[in-house]
Amino acid sequence: MKFMRSITAVLFLLLAQAAFAQVNGSQGDIASIIRRGELRVAITAVDQPPFYFTGKDGKLSGYDIDLANKMADELGVKLVITRDAPAFNDLVTLVSSGKADLAISKLSRTLSRSKYIKFSTPYMTFKQGLLFNRLQLAKATSEGETHKFVRNYKGSLGVIANSSYANYAKDNFPEATIKEYPTWDTAVQALTNGEVLSLYRDELEIKKVLASIPNSSLLFKPVYFTDLTDPIAVAVKTENTQLLYWVNIFLENEQKMTADEILRKYSGQ
Repeated sequence: MKFMRSITAVLFLLLAQAAFAQVNGSQGDIASIIRRGELRVAITAVDQPPFYFTGKDGKLSGYDIDLANKMADELGVKLVITRDAPAFNDLVTLVSSGKADLAISKLSRTLSRSKYIKFSTPYMTFKQGLLFNRLQLAKATSEGETHKFVRNYKGSLGVIANSSYANYAKDNFPEATIKEYPTWDTAVQALTNGEVLSLYRDELEIKKVLASIPNSSLLFKPVYFTDLTDPIAVAVKTENTQLLYWVNIFLENEQKMTADEILRKYSGQ
């Protein structure tokens, strides 16, 4: 009996030490940021207004920049922005490797990305949509049959390469002919020229195109989905559980904004 009590005591001690190490380790991610005095946040190399862009004063502005600054202020550290990611998927690599603490970069929360990092709760959710070349659409279907045509879409579909919408397109429109473009601007130009019948992206980016091109209603037709959404979230390294918990609580206290609200707020900057 004495031997069994000794074994039980040793096992209890080992379990307690393991639990302490786990808790201590999870708290260490925030402690290391505070000791360093910097919160390292990754965004893509290419501006994504109104989320982040170079303002009239030459400084980075936008919704995501404001969000990152608030987080750094709450932690009492300096914000350091890294722009080493050529594309959205590269943000995942930066975070998973520890080169950035967070990615706050209009990053879509997807299953494929969550294999390598953890996502916060979404701080914004957009409708997904298609933007059609109106002339080409009129040749493909009648106005009354547009809804049916869209739901069984088999035409050419433009997306940004290495983006969440490249993956969404394969899942949601498996019979479409998907064409990838290096940037959104080149994709819009291809749509204008009739190289593709439609583009696939979130409602905010589609509304930006419609607002920026004169007589856009004559050139394009937008279609938004109520059952296909694009959740935007913060990426955190898988091991940094305490930081993720902190980010989620922080986001709970932030006011949620719609696509129209964020466009209005940052359009003048």
